[in-house]
Amino acid sequence: MHEIRAKSAPSVELSQVKCITGFEIIRAAYPDYLTDESRLSAKPFEYLFFPKNEAELAAVLRSMNEQKIPVTIAGARTGLVGGSVPPAGAVISLEMFDQIEAIRYDPHTDEWRVSAQAGVSLLSLDNFLTSRQAPGLNDASEQVKAELARFKDDADSFFYPPDPTETTASLGGTVATNASGARTYRYGPTRAWIRGIRVFLANGEYLDIPRGKVFASPAGQFTITSATGAACSFRIPDYSLPKTKNASGLYSTPQMDLIDLFIGSEGLLGVITRVEVALLKRQNKIAMIQFLDSDDQAVRLTQALRLEPRLVLDYLEFYSENTLQLLRDLQNSPGFPAGIPQIPSLARSALFFEMDYDPETDELVLSALEEKISSCGADLADSWAATDEPEMEAFTRLRHLVPETINGIIAERQRQYPGIHKLGTDLAVPDQHLPEMWDLYKSGCDAQHFEWVAFGHIGNNHIHVNILPRDMTELQSALALFEEFARRAVELGGAVSAEHGIGKIKAKFLQLMYSPEQIDQMRQVKRALDPNGILNPNVIFQ
Repeated sequence: MHEIRAKSAPSVELSQVKCITGFEIIRAAYPDYLTDESRLSAKPFEYLFFPKNEAELAAVLRSMNEQKIPVTIAGARTGLVGGSVPPAGAVISLEMFDQIEAIRYDPHTDEWRVSAQAGVSLLSLDNFLTSRQAPGLNDASEQVKAELARFKDDADSFFYPPDPTETTASLGGTVATNASGARTYRYGPTRAWIRGIRVFLANGEYLDIPRGKVFASPAGQFTITSATGAACSFRIPDYSLPKTKNASGLYSTPQMDLIDLFIGSEGLLGVITRVEVALLKRQNKIAMIQFLDSDDQAVRLTQALRLEPRLVLDYLEFYSENTLQLLRDLQNSPGFPAGIPQIPSLARSALFFEMDYDPETDELVLSALEEKISSCGADLADSWAATDEPEMEAFTRLRHLVPETINGIIAERQRQYPGIHKLGTDLAVPDQHLPEMWDLYKSGCDAQHFEWVAFGHIGNNHIHVNILPRDMTELQSALALFEEFARRAVELGGAVSAEHGIGKIKAKFLQLMYSPEQIDQMRQVKRALDPNGILNPNVIFQ
């Protein structure tokens, strides 16, 4: 079917909702709501709401929609493109939507599923899967408690496969941005693991959307009937998406599932309040950091590893030469991960990867790995390996230390130049174009003598090149270079945003990837679901 009916939440008075009024008061008492990890600054806005349940959220949306006051949705504010930074109007915080609500086994798909409110962090979800305890389940129904008891009795260990770097991110935020991370290489982005959502529309009504129930018609049409019986029909955009990681604009594919329209829509079409996610059974793993002679060798080895059918890697990450030097400089600092040996002085690049590993049966897998490494002129002996949890966690901590250090450097420079910020590529291209894209990154940054580092998801041809401007002149030069990078990525069949979304910062890049007519098709979907245009203003569209 391609039709779905919206429902009404219980009615409450807007006066019952906690609300802070006045920009100066908000700025003084709640400064965290004026920015996110993009470090973009808010323009003055009048209201900051803290609904504690869906009825209160609906009351806020109804009131703001009737008054045509723009609304920005704030989750954990870990986004990098300014999506939760308000340009005007009101902010709605979902921080009180923080309960894990249910766990159940689905026999048809043979998978455990967790239902949680949108404000639950990825870390809280992981803690629940480890401890199998959650305060929100204390008052659950008998059926949910029975399922929880069954889950506790299951001898296997489970995890949520999407692996966004920031574990404090909210679950709803990761769904709204279709977030991804290292393990996307094997398991796909957030979209692949979402089994159901509840989303509130601008008028305060909501949709419960399970996966596999509501599909676009052959003509690309959906129909949503309001709780009062009024029907709204609209067509999805008819463009083709790139064959890469992609978080650029609205998702669209022929006869698509309605749930996928909202996943990755960056809050443009509705407010996600509840999510059902699928889990996967944990396997024994081995994590390795392979040190190499050059960045070019890392690119060659990446291509070789991807073509080896005997190797099934969970992720394939990159440390450029200048990133390794950054880490060497930090080696003896207090924040450096414990248990990490000295980074080899001769190493000029590295790949970081993980795969399933059984020491009793996987000799052939290691043999295949050694063969591929040797074929690229490297030596498996020049690597670190970890099989137990503390060592593997230290490797991951080392990876996360890179963006943390970069953010610290930029924060210090902002003391002298308040408007300065880092620039990080979020581009992805098809496999065959990885060498060309890497050459473009390196030659472009070196030609202008920028301070820069590169790291991240090389397995998906999605390297994060971070330029650290030293003054405002360099910032402007770097912005121009980034547009060059984005333009070439699109020419090669890639995406201008592979995982962070468009937000407010990258709206102009969207025009490199889509025609004016295609962008207008996205706008038409927005107008159909949010006629007054109140939800997340200035996100995706300029």
